[in-house]
Amino acid sequence: MALLLLLPGCTGLLDDDVETVPEEVTCEDDPSQPGCFEEVITEDDCSSIEVFTGEYCRLMLRPEMLDFGETSITLVVGSKMQALTPSFYGDAPGGWLVNPGLPDGISLDSESGVISGTPTAESQGMTHTIIATNAVGSASDTLQITVLPIAPQSISYPAEAIHCTMERECTLQAPEITGGTPVEWVIEPPFPEGLALGESGSITGAPMSIGDSNHTITASNAGGSAFDTLRIITLHQPPQAIDYGSQSFILTYGEQTSITPVTSGGEATSWSIDPDPPIGMEFTEDGSIVGSPLVLQDPQSYSITATNTGGSVTTTINIEVWDIPVGGLSYSPSVFDLTQGDSIGAIAPQWSGGTPTSWEVEPTLPSGFHFDASNGTVSGTALNLQEWGSHTIWANNTGGSDSMQIRFRIVSQPPTDITWPSFEFTLEANESVLIPVTNVGPAIDTWEVSPPLPSGLALLSNGTIEGTPDERTDWAQYTIWANNTGGSVGQSLWIAVHDLAADQSDLLRGMGNTNWGGWPSPILPIGEWAFPVGFTQEGYGSTIPVISASHVGRGKMLGYGHESWVDGAGPKETAFSLQAVEWVCGENADVGLAYGAGYDGFEDELEDEGHAVHLSVTPDNLSGIDCLLDEFWNGHDDADNQNLID
Repeated sequence: MALLLLLPGCTGLLDDDVETVPEEVTCEDDPSQPGCFEEVITEDDCSSIEVFTGEYCRLMLRPEMLDFGETSITLVVGSKMQALTPSFYGDAPGGWLVNPGLPDGISLDSESGVISGTPTAESQGMTHTIIATNAVGSASDTLQITVLPIAPQSISYPAEAIHCTMERECTLQAPEITGGTPVEWVIEPPFPEGLALGESGSITGAPMSIGDSNHTITASNAGGSAFDTLRIITLHQPPQAIDYGSQSFILTYGEQTSITPVTSGGEATSWSIDPDPPIGMEFTEDGSIVGSPLVLQDPQSYSITATNTGGSVTTTINIEVWDIPVGGLSYSPSVFDLTQGDSIGAIAPQWSGGTPTSWEVEPTLPSGFHFDASNGTVSGTALNLQEWGSHTIWANNTGGSDSMQIRFRIVSQPPTDITWPSFEFTLEANESVLIPVTNVGPAIDTWEVSPPLPSGLALLSNGTIEGTPDERTDWAQYTIWANNTGGSVGQSLWIAVHDLAADQSDLLRGMGNTNWGGWPSPILPIGEWAFPVGFTQEGYGSTIPVISASHVGRGKMLGYGHESWVDGAGPKETAFSLQAVEWVCGENADVGLAYGAGYDGFEDELEDEGHAVHLSVTPDNLSGIDCLLDEFWNGHDDADNQNLID
């Protein structure tokens, strides 16, 4: 500040103690005198807290009511903002501050407080306090600044539609984007299940269902958004193959059947068959052929197609319908054991299941029998001999065959009317013999005899007995069998071979002269098989025997000329009597001693020889004995004699 002093005409020192008259000092004389200067104020005369008004300095006013005109602004990276110039009341600020600092690219002019610039980085909305200050005070204002990224301007997919196959990988590359980089993608409506949108906007995945849909895809960031539309068409995987497990099927008439396919590739949504399946069967929605065929048919080709949205596949199968198989084939009877000349009539078969359409037999039936190939009937009459033979009969239809065996044997008529000259034959040892057989019945194939014939005899192939018996045999029963394919017949013959010299030798074994008491009667050997045994030295002499033996019928007999000789007359005579009992009765025989004959005393000797002795035996009860010791001097009546003969 400069002061211009206007001085009166004079100046001087004032002395408080001396009152003087001031000397008039002129301004020219002393310009420093009051009133001598005119005061002129400049800006430099103002203090730091004053403001020069152009005429004077006044007290500085602090800034008030600072205002940038906006409470918040939104900027875009790279876009120059409109400068914000502050307004305020009071004197101009001498300094400007902001806290926190402004976004990158935005600045606060430290002199004017103007906010301007071009943001270079995205910034979340933040409130900034701007302070304007001068020497006497300050004022502040707040401003929220948000810096947004550059908004996407457009997105464009490489195709307007994407074609996918269900459950198979499906992709679409990322769209071309102009403008800012999207940070968020929104799909409306959502993609089909299985498809997803990648961070770059690419589409990947495997759709799980078929469909045709339009979708709006929006790419956005904080700065804005852009969208494109896309059509997604999802089709089935096309069916690749149809497999029914076989190309040919043989079905049975009336039998429930199901032929079900297996497909590969995509699931079929529809099926078709051409021509229609057999009557009684149905073609179902899943491609199965089910039901019971009701008409027989030869092989027929069927074209079957499986279709879905992805495509179709066709296969061909053959179906043939056969009859119900023949089962349970039987003949009753099925075994024919026949004799020549037998007729079996007509034997018709029985069966279950389907009806036979043809009949066969292998090998052919025996001569005389007929097989009806139209109905399987067997008939006829046995003509020729045949051993057991089997014949297989088949009953056939388109469904199958059943078979069984029938058996035939044809034999001769059984042997009949076979005879020999007698049923008992007494033969002489060492004499040739021929016993012919007579057969007026069927031919005989073989002959047998049991037990074997006596030594020296043979049964010839024609049933004749021939030979020379070479040793004596007791009576024995021989059964001779005549055999042919029709059966056997047995005839019993009784045969004995006698050797009288040997018999006589057995009876006289160890004997010489004996001494018998009493006067004997002659015992004459009468008959072919009788022979003398003992003679007296006196009386009858050597020509008339008094002891004779004989084969009688199938038995033996020995007679003494005196009844007292039966049980012996001394040791030698008793020995002869025991030999006679053994010759007639056999060893260890059941010997009967006649009632009243007086032979009971012979019991001990007989038992000592091993015989069983039966006492008081009468002719009317001869059961249980092998022979009888009796005396016939007084004779028996006719009934007794008949019993003895029998």
